[in-house]
Amino acid sequence: MASIFLTGGSGFLGGHLAEALVATGHRVTASVRRTSDTRRLDRLELRKIELDLGMEGRPEAAAGLAGCGAVVHCGALTRARNESEFMAVNAAGTRRLAEAAADAGVRRFVFISSLAARGPDGADGPVSPYGRSKAEAEAALASRGGSMEVAVLRPGGVYGPGDSDLLPLFRLAARGWAAIPRSQAPLQPVYVADVVSAVLAALEAAPPPLPLPIAGAERQSWPALARALMAAVGRPGRVLRLPPALFLAAGALSELAGRLTGKAPALDRRRARDLAAYAWTCDIEPSRKVLDPWRPRFGIEDGLARTAEWYRRKGWL
Repeated sequence: MASIFLTGGSGFLGGHLAEALVATGHRVTASVRRTSDTRRLDRLELRKIELDLGMEGRPEAAAGLAGCGAVVHCGALTRARNESEFMAVNAAGTRRLAEAAADAGVRRFVFISSLAARGPDGADGPVSPYGRSKAEAEAALASRGGSMEVAVLRPGGVYGPGDSDLLPLFRLAARGWAAIPRSQAPLQPVYVADVVSAVLAALEAAPPPLPLPIAGAERQSWPALARALMAAVGRPGRVLRLPPALFLAAGALSELAGRLTGKAPALDRRRARDLAAYAWTCDIEPSRKVLDPWRPRFGIEDGLARTAEWYRRKGWL
């Protein structure tokens, strides 16, 4: 049993990690923001501290890190109004947290990065502000000296129970429609439980020399994904293959709504373009070797069905 400092515990992936770490006997200190919804964490036997990764200074982190053997850094901005916001939290915040962890004598630092830090298939690097901020964080960790071991995981397209971003697609499918981009680009989504098991393995495995991609076992086409989605909600329907221009228009409208409300949009023009135009796949065999016996256990049909069932139990669907 080890003491783990977890960031992002009130989020989608972080909440699953918090539950798994507590269930496997770890003593967990979870950092939360002042505005975080902590109801999920309140049901667990763990300690909570307030920490804003975007703020200068490290006194809160130092207090929470004392006595911890490992850090699981899952906290991040996935939506922001501009690139500087991404950089302040995802890049600079990660660097400051790693410095505080090293000062506290933490043995291992597991960083949950993103496939966006690599960029889409065939690209020379990240193509989005979010991806660049994650790549900058990876570079900061790679340039560190000292004895603290670092493991970097790059999940891509994480979905599962608790994910509110995909809920509109499930609701549309429940009405008999599945809207997808008219794209030949494959994707490789990964069920949240498979990411959690990879993180647990990374806490024990030898530290990898390079970032490890974490994805589902199979690459998917957009039409196959649409069929699996309709099967998950138990209703046959029609697949709408929309031209990329319509996705870009939806992103533009979402950006406008974000400016009017002062909130970062779930979809913007860049993210819409990334979904419609790029392939997001990876080779997970190196990750399987390093994290052995880890492997993705949930196929897309099973994962989407479990997600739909969770939505129903919560009354969301």
